[in-house]
This record gives sequence, C-alpha cells and structure tokens, in this order.
Amino acid sequence: MPKDYHQIRIKKQLKTKKVLKQMSVEQREAIKEIQESVAQCINMIKECNDLYMSDISKLELSYHNLTWAFEVDDV
Repeated sequence: MPKDYHQIRIKKQLKTKKVLKQMSVEQREAIKEIQESVAQCINMIKECNDLYMSDISKLELSYHNLTWAFEVDDV
C-alpha cells in the first residue's frame, strides 16, 4: 500500500530539520538567503519578463555567501 503524500512530506521535513540543526548558523543563513534571492528573481522574471541589475547583484552575493558557507578545499 503506497504511503500517503502528507506522511511522506512530514517525514521529509523532519529529516530536513534534523540536517539543518547540524549546520552552522552561517550555513543556514546562506541557504535561506539563496532561496529568497532565487524566489525574488523568478518572480521578477514572471511578472516583468526582465530582471533588474539589483536582483542579479543579490543573486550573485547569495551565491558567494552559499559557496563560502559550504567551502571545501580540494585536497
């Protein structure tokens, strides 16, 4: 019997919360920032079929913050 979608979603969210708790504050903030930046850019593209330079700047900054928060040097 297949699982109910709601149960699958709850299970996934609980796993996500557990993983997020193991991350540093900097990592969690970087994830939140990139999610917000991407959402803002997508909304702007949908509404205006265009993207402001300020949105591109926010997206670029968010990308660099995410990269910095999860930086792993090749050894």
